Amino acid sequence: MKVAYCTGFWCTNIGNGFFSLGVEHVLKKVLGEKNVTVVSDFQTYTTSYGKRLYVDQNQLEYISALDVDYVVMAGPVISRYFLGLWKDILLKLKERGIGYIILSAGTMKMNETARQEIKAFFKECPPYAISSRDESVYREFGAYAKYAYNGICFSFFTPDCYSPAGMSGLSPYVVYNFDKIDEPEIWKDTGDGKASAQQFEYEGNTYKIAYPKWLTALSAKTDRFTDTLIYAMSILPAKKRKSEVGSFHVIRTDHRFHPHFRGKIYRQQNSFVADLPYGYLNLYANAEFTLSDRVHACAVTLAYGHSAMLFAKTDRHGLLGRVGAEGITKRPVKLDIKRLENEKKSQIDWLNKVLLGANE
Repeated sequence: MKVAYCTGFWCTNIGNGFFSLGVEHVLKKVLGEKNVTVVSDFQTYTTSYGKRLYVDQNQLEYISALDVDYVVMAGPVISRYFLGLWKDILLKLKERGIGYIILSAGTMKMNETARQEIKAFFKECPPYAISSRDESVYREFGAYAKYAYNGICFSFFTPDCYSPAGMSGLSPYVVYNFDKIDEPEIWKDTGDGKASAQQFEYEGNTYKIAYPKWLTALSAKTDRFTDTLIYAMSILPAKKRKSEVGSFHVIRTDHRFHPHFRGKIYRQQNSFVADLPYGYLNLYANAEFTLSDRVHACAVTLAYGHSAMLFAKTDRHGLLGRVGAEGITKRPVKLDIKRLENEKKSQIDWLNKVLLGANE
């Protein structure tokens, strides 16, 4: 069996690169490197415009021309944009006898109209296989595929395909990843009675969290409005945050390389951004803990055996709960690595059966 894995949109959200590396690794492990081709996703929007732009009349669409057995998509592709992006391509592939697979499947920006339209299309042109990244997606869409699996996000496979170098020159450090909400003030409690909106314990110490007063109601909500607000705020002077918390250095990552607003990205000391995922993985893999409004910053930190805490009201955190990270929005948590390894093995075993069994 030969497959083409479509990936992209890393520079607008580097977390897409985390699960993409995991998907590529697992597919090559199951099918062999020569049977897996990685191709570019269908580019359809410019983030700086603030909205989705659809196909230009001069844009080359070559995915439907690929000579493979299946095209593979991954991530939160089941969205209200899905049919506009993929319907014509998938129908052309179907006419050529080529199917499609969705791995690490998630939903994004859905409404009831989109749900019903996608389900109708899945009946007309069903996926060969769907592996979800949280149970809700499996329950809602798994029945439309020939094979379905209540799986985990492929970002948890990053330790199997990326070996980090040590960071003793910076250690010990923690990572703050707040690029969708304003970074809260975080400090180690010294008994001075300073008030905080939230607190957590880590290795016997208490750390307190306070949000900017005028953003308290929005501080943990991530949507298009707050995204725009964060960019708008970047033209204003930033209140400086400390570069240490307790005994730890603080490193700050931003998951959006594009649009490259320097006033947003480099508002605080020790900030890091890149257009490739590897440097991020090296930082998360060596962190004492990660505090983030991004689920995939938390996911890869957890995958490398460290603690993470999520600061966001989002339906995507189900992918963290799926691997036992319940409570991650209230305190830093660690995964049971043995449980995670068993989940990864079960997922690979399922793919072996579904993909290799198709040729029997």
